[in-house]
Amino acid sequence: MRKTQADKLWSLILWGVFAVIMALILTHSYNRWFSHDEFEHIHTSWKMLQGQKIYVDFFQHHHPFLSYLIVPVIVVFGETTSSVFASRFLMFLMMSGILFVTYLIAMREFGKKEIGVISLILTSTVVVFYGEAIEVRPDVPQALAGLLSIYFLFGYSENKSRLSLALSAVFLAVSFLFLQKAIALIIAMGLLFLYDLFRRRLSIKDAFFFAAVFILTLLPYYAYLFLSGALEKYFVMNWTLNIHIRQLQGYSKYYLVIEIFRENIITCMLYLVGLVMLFRSGKARQLTILAVFLILTVLLLYENLWRQYFMFTVPLVGIVAGYALYTVFNSRISRFIVILSAVYIPLGMMHNFSSVLSDRTFHDETQSKQLDKINYVLSLTDENDKVYDGNININLYRDDIDYFWFCVGPEDCLDAYREIAGYEYDIYELISEHKPKVISTFAVDDLNDDRIKKHYTQSPRYDGILIRTD
Repeated sequence: MRKTQADKLWSLILWGVFAVIMALILTHSYNRWFSHDEFEHIHTSWKMLQGQKIYVDFFQHHHPFLSYLIVPVIVVFGETTSSVFASRFLMFLMMSGILFVTYLIAMREFGKKEIGVISLILTSTVVVFYGEAIEVRPDVPQALAGLLSIYFLFGYSENKSRLSLALSAVFLAVSFLFLQKAIALIIAMGLLFLYDLFRRRLSIKDAFFFAAVFILTLLPYYAYLFLSGALEKYFVMNWTLNIHIRQLQGYSKYYLVIEIFRENIITCMLYLVGLVMLFRSGKARQLTILAVFLILTVLLLYENLWRQYFMFTVPLVGIVAGYALYTVFNSRISRFIVILSAVYIPLGMMHNFSSVLSDRTFHDETQSKQLDKINYVLSLTDENDKVYDGNININLYRDDIDYFWFCVGPEDCLDAYREIAGYEYDIYELISEHKPKVISTFAVDDLNDDRIKKHYTQSPRYDGILIRTD
């Protein structure tokens, strides 16, 4: 009886720790600055709501399914900053879904609730996970769908159910429709399939069945692109252009790996120990292989990386680390100490409680200042006015002056597309032609040009914002 009560208390403590972490992440999501990537996707959704066709009428170089999801948010909450917070809350729900599936995978592979909860605690406190998963970005639903694909694939390995295999293929395709970076998961799962074919754990017939379901799931959207005349632009913007600009942007992969390791040194060490233990024991073979293949694929596929590229690898890392923590440390007291040690620095970075500080601002701007700028531009403009932003900092709900409405800085998307297609772009002529009510000074090098100097005055509230005077 005492043991049963002790088990219940221990379970309550672990779930309590996880609940506190989730409350902190939700608070962090509500208070933290916004990345301009988030504004990019919200503005994309707004443009789609206005009837503009993605890739055809305006530039975008990501897959569009997150934008489809945000459209109803804008319909409900309107052209206000409330839509921004509602979109973030939608991401929090999806992040919670990722963690729920993480728990299901840990339970399926190891059958112990304690490993499942520890996996949740470790996964949710990896900085590169919570820092990116709270943001309005397609990486979040991509990771959720990808993890569901993994869950059902592992289910197929257990019961050889064609339904599980079909669901795995469907969710992998959905993951890809949210973001093309799912190609890393597709490659990693392909390598796992080859391994299972070699070990005769997967039949060729079932492998072809998986591929067929995957392709059939993708087919309706690509048929729509073809019929709407957007297919060629889709390939140019999402693939040719991205391959071209990825050499110019992002962090060095070696620097980023070291930074991630430093932020979560205990969890990363447990992950490495867990890999060794699992390879030696032969347990959870598919999980172990995929936990290695997926990270290696990300590292090898891209020359330079952004932090969000690793987000969908974290749940597998957390599960392997959770298994190692549970197995290596026999007493609950020692496990609890290691758990607290593992989450201290990441939570300190979240709320500036440790010596490893994270910025509370984005480019020296607080969240309130970011949103105030957006409301300020809305107050200066009518719904038919146009705005030149260029860097997705001030304009969410007004139309733009060119097909390229962001990513127009030096050596960015616009320059890359110019090299590919010879695109004509003259910011001064565009401003003269469309007469935007408000313009940003981003990528406008000559403010003394008569087309600007004679018609615009500096905002009395914000540097870098000019207001039309006629």
